[in-house]
Amino acid sequence: MWHNGVILAVTLAVGFGLTYMLDFSSAAPPAQMAAPDSGAAPPPIKAGQQTPDFSFVTPDGQTRTMQDFRGRKVVLNFWASWCAPCVKEFPLFLEMAQANPDTVVFIALSSDFDESAMNRFLDKMRAQHKQAFSGENVLIALDKNSAIARGIFQTFRLPETILIDAQGVMREKLVGADWDGDDLEEMLRKI
Repeated sequence: MWHNGVILAVTLAVGFGLTYMLDFSSAAPPAQMAAPDSGAAPPPIKAGQQTPDFSFVTPDGQTRTMQDFRGRKVVLNFWASWCAPCVKEFPLFLEMAQANPDTVVFIALSSDFDESAMNRFLDKMRAQHKQAFSGENVLIALDKNSAIARGIFQTFRLPETILIDAQGVMREKLVGADWDGDDLEEMLRKI
């Protein structure tokens, strides 16, 4: 009987190790955010600091920048389809975006390695939350090699959510999914 426990423990340890190794082995910081002479990544953005004007490309080919959203609060979420807490919190973000179409933009940047995995997940979400996806304040894109997540925000654990005020200043960084819809609404009211 104890053999089963040992086998389970070893399997979990190997699985965790492989996930960790695969998750963090291919990241490279974006060249446009690196210091010109040193090649070093910039220091992490902290609460109270202006967020850089990075860009991303949506699945329908639109290039968007953070400058596009000045005047509106931004909920920037780093997630992946294989991340259970990310999957759990995603509908809460969609509900929040649907409830605040004129004041809040939800940007979900996926750290999936395979764009088709991201798209399969999004197809399920669209089927369940069609109305939320119809709004122009829900933007989803693949963050290739986690260039924005790791290179700009030094995000290494998913999910992670950055709350940005209407002037483009980072106000809050939420690591993990230890919150609910009411918590998020309250944080957004405060900024």
